[in-house]
Amino acid sequence: MQQEFVRASQLHQQGKLVEAENIYRSLLDNDKENPQLNARLASVLVQTKRATQSLSHFSIAIDGLPDEDALIQHAADVAAKLGENVYASKWMGLLLQRHPNNLALAGQYVGVLIANHQEQEALTLVNELIKKQPQNPQFLNFKGMALSRLGEGDKAYKFFEKALRLNPGQIGIVRNLIIHGKGKKKPLLDEIIPQYEQKLRQGGLPADAKMNLAYVVSMHYDKKGDKSMSFEYLKQGNDLNRSGYQYAHTQTQSMFAMLQKAMTPELIEALANKPKIEDGAAPIFILGMPRSGTTLIEQILSSHSKVGAEGELKTLSECFSKHNDRIMQSDSVDEIATALHAAFAEYLGQVRAMQSQRDELLPVYFTDKMPYNYMMSAFIAAVLPEAKIIHCTRNASETCFSIYKQNFSGNHGYTNDLRELGMYYNLYKQHMELSTSLFPKRIYEANYENMIANSEQEIARLLEYCGLEMETDCLMFHKNKRAVRTASVAQVRQPIYKDAVKASKPFEEQLKPLNEVLESGEGRL
Repeated sequence: MQQEFVRASQLHQQGKLVEAENIYRSLLDNDKENPQLNARLASVLVQTKRATQSLSHFSIAIDGLPDEDALIQHAADVAAKLGENVYASKWMGLLLQRHPNNLALAGQYVGVLIANHQEQEALTLVNELIKKQPQNPQFLNFKGMALSRLGEGDKAYKFFEKALRLNPGQIGIVRNLIIHGKGKKKPLLDEIIPQYEQKLRQGGLPADAKMNLAYVVSMHYDKKGDKSMSFEYLKQGNDLNRSGYQYAHTQTQSMFAMLQKAMTPELIEALANKPKIEDGAAPIFILGMPRSGTTLIEQILSSHSKVGAEGELKTLSECFSKHNDRIMQSDSVDEIATALHAAFAEYLGQVRAMQSQRDELLPVYFTDKMPYNYMMSAFIAAVLPEAKIIHCTRNASETCFSIYKQNFSGNHGYTNDLRELGMYYNLYKQHMELSTSLFPKRIYEANYENMIANSEQEIARLLEYCGLEMETDCLMFHKNKRAVRTASVAQVRQPIYKDAVKASKPFEEQLKPLNEVLESGEGRL
């Protein structure tokens, strides 16, 4: 084994990654928990752009080599970049236990805490860091981010402004200042944005840097009302983004076809005969396309005294994935029903366990606003008869344009090309039409435009569907101090955000490729 390990290491150093990986995997077949082998395989997976697959191997390696700082730091960096913040938080926490005075590491950890929805913990830590380094722009920016998510927008803006004066070139601070600076004069941005444009014209920047600059310049011009310049830079950012990954709509169609094939009348009957999952949980699923108003609905409901907001949980998709083969590929209706029942029982158990660790008194209801849970909306209705399912809808062109304007983290695939975006929307719409036809009385439609036009009436209808009495706080949802963690953070702090109702109208010419696809229905099964 030692000779083979040395040979694989040499191949690895020579850049012969495929050959090295094959040997590492062969050796792991006989020694799955070997930390050195797992560390080396994790490194190869990162180098070959399969970083997501590396995390489980990093985890085994760190368990066996808990004193290897370089290994832990590498793993934490990879996890943070992927947005896998549970891993990143755990590993950075290990490092900080041994190096409590490493302020750079502590600052990185604050960023992970914010990304991991631990805003209050982040605020406590960053306040301590600012005492030690009051002029550190990264710390000031992180404090602004934590405050903004906790509803302190005006205080947050002051920290962003101070951070930008100290570090005018930090693009993340510029982005935050644009988002939270509505109605404020921004002379600093008027100096910095032309410098960004000059860098984009000169070239020579890495693709990721160019992409991020283009998105931020687009946001600046959009806030100033220069729609032509805004779209020019927006398209540049999206084109650069799209060039960096592979996406095929046919693969997405195949996934939806399997989901829809599984949902049969026989399966619905089999699930109805399964015992009820008893754990006291009353979930409210808020789902639909991203940027369709899910954050607004969550903010309204979480203002109610009986509702706790859990944000965008990955838990259901993770539990579903554990049973994916049986659900998607089995020919046995009973086996599919058993697998689905197990997945949802695990989901509810994990959410309740998470809530119990955090709260002494569990909420009667909780919201899960992961938009992509729409893919499993029919399964939710079939397995959890008491769950509430709120399908957020919005004008198709407005929804897609709002998605196109976001530089999403993580893997969304379809968002950066207008035609692909339109085809994905059509597929989503078809899927929800089927789910709603199967469970017409279970899936409630919350339409964004109706909510904006008749907010008091629509809020009353929403609460009635959820079995909740009207509370004044639900009408004053913008004053809710809970943490908001999505791109809508600035909007939901206003009484009603009307600016986005016809945001796509000035861009009708630029959005023709999108609207042609939406009108034709291209991309459906």
